[in-house]
Amino acid sequence: MFSFFKFIQNFMQGLKRKKGLWFTILGVSSVIGIFLSMYLLISMTKTVSAEVYTNISQTYKETLKNKIKKRESEFKNLLSLIKIEQTFLNDIKNNKLNKVNNQLNSYNENFTKSKINDLTIKFYSSNNQINQYRSSVNFVIKNKNPNFGIEVLSDGIFLSLLEPVIKDKEILGVLEIKEPLYSLKKDFTKDNGIFLFLLDEKMLKTLSPKARNGRYKLIMNNLYVEELRYNSSFYGKILEKGKDGFKKLLNDNYYLDKVYFKTYDKISDINGNIIGIAVLGEVVEGSGAFVNIVHNMTKTVTTVALGLVISILLFMF
Repeated sequence: MFSFFKFIQNFMQGLKRKKGLWFTILGVSSVIGIFLSMYLLISMTKTVSAEVYTNISQTYKETLKNKIKKRESEFKNLLSLIKIEQTFLNDIKNNKLNKVNNQLNSYNENFTKSKINDLTIKFYSSNNQINQYRSSVNFVIKNKNPNFGIEVLSDGIFLSLLEPVIKDKEILGVLEIKEPLYSLKKDFTKDNGIFLFLLDEKMLKTLSPKARNGRYKLIMNNLYVEELRYNSSFYGKILEKGKDGFKKLLNDNYYLDKVYFKTYDKISDINGNIIGIAVLGEVVEGSGAFVNIVHNMTKTVTTVALGLVISILLFMF
């Protein structure tokens, strides 16, 4: 071991006597060290950033699920108040549907006047032929179980809850409460987020001509947006980045540009069919945005680390 160190010492002394060769080796080693350090730091930064953005993406998806669950809970609370009214139940049982509809219309008028939400309540009587109703309503009549989810109906796309009305173990019909899906946009906006829903082309035919024509714009991959309902700058950036940008969003589960951070989640309807995707995100311009803070932080760490590496290498001379 001693002879090995002696060899190294003699070798270094020989190099120092040959100053040209010494400085050449030292210079090459320094350059290699700098580039190697830069490569490692950049790789580490990309890995850390990707993990952070993936976590943010997952947080957005969980937030969407929680907001939809919250809607379900709110809908159930509203319908439970209606279902306990004995006069209302008796009117249904006695087939006084005009009185039932008048009462529900009064609720709907109050919702409209309040301007807080865009709720609509409707009743489907089980005394009529089941096959005249859509499948989700028929399911509740047949199984006597509630059904909640997203539905593409003739007049739009809704979050809807269908509750069976049962008295003396007899199903009298189904109460429906629904709200347009775009109402979730307000929830995300309150938290400085962005919500965008893109509808699959195959579902457009479900909408009536009035609800469809002139309202929907093709964005990408047979996915359409209801133009007037959502942030045109947000979906405009998807168009601007083209197919490559959209493909990267789908593959990586997120996409970051100078203006927006975007992620997405597939959306299923009340029957379990994929009907489109929700694109979620936030503005990254401005130091207040968390994504922007992370981005600036990684850049700062990289700059400081590179400065330290260069300082150490220069000190070696």
